[in-house]
Amino acid sequence: MPVLYTILGIIAFFVLIFSIKIQVNAEYLDEFTAEVKWLFVRVPLYPTPEKKKKPKKEKAKKEKKPKEEKPKEETEKGENKILTMFKNFYENQGFDGVMKLLEDTVNSAEKMGHSFKKHFVFQRLYLWMSVSKNQDAAQTALAYGKLCQKVFPLFGYICSNFPVRKYDCVIEPDFLGNSNMARFAVSFSVRPIFFTNALVAFAFRMLFKVALKFYFKSKPKAIENKNQNNIKQGGASI
Repeated sequence: MPVLYTILGIIAFFVLIFSIKIQVNAEYLDEFTAEVKWLFVRVPLYPTPEKKKKPKKEKAKKEKKPKEEKPKEETEKGENKILTMFKNFYENQGFDGVMKLLEDTVNSAEKMGHSFKKHFVFQRLYLWMSVSKNQDAAQTALAYGKLCQKVFPLFGYICSNFPVRKYDCVIEPDFLGNSNMARFAVSFSVRPIFFTNALVAFAFRMLFKVALKFYFKSKPKAIENKNQNNIKQGGASI
């Protein structure tokens, strides 16, 4: 009994831990910032805090061979798709960066299953954009129309497929400006237990629908082959 209580206590502890939601906050106002929050713990994702340099030791260290740099193609293949998506945004911040990030987000969301989408809860989702074409009213109006035609369906897809608490999307033409502007603020949360439950359910489905069927189908064939071998060994040749 004590062993059973210990196992149940461990299971209850992990269920409680995985039931606590993880929240991600990201903003691009004057500069891009992102952080992960779990209970009272905040972990900055970008910009990363600078590490304090340790004082150099007086003892001479052996010279190490410089590490060979891997080609870019190999490193990009090993990178996570989400990290690549944010990396592209870092390298191209601004109006084009926000557009690319919005497109990549929707493309990634389309590949997710419905059961996963409902567990991503957006606490807030705000987007502000203005478009200008060098004080040319006609070109600005055309660019404004194309931008609305492109952005609102992407924004609407997120709001219609995910639970969103607070949201707003503002796009304005700037007839007196000389440059485009884009800002956003997003905060979403997820409970890890839903993903662990889905993973366990998937494992059981694979076990009963695939592994066991394969085992029982292959077993009669193995018995039949064994019987044929016994007949050949025990039979007399004329």
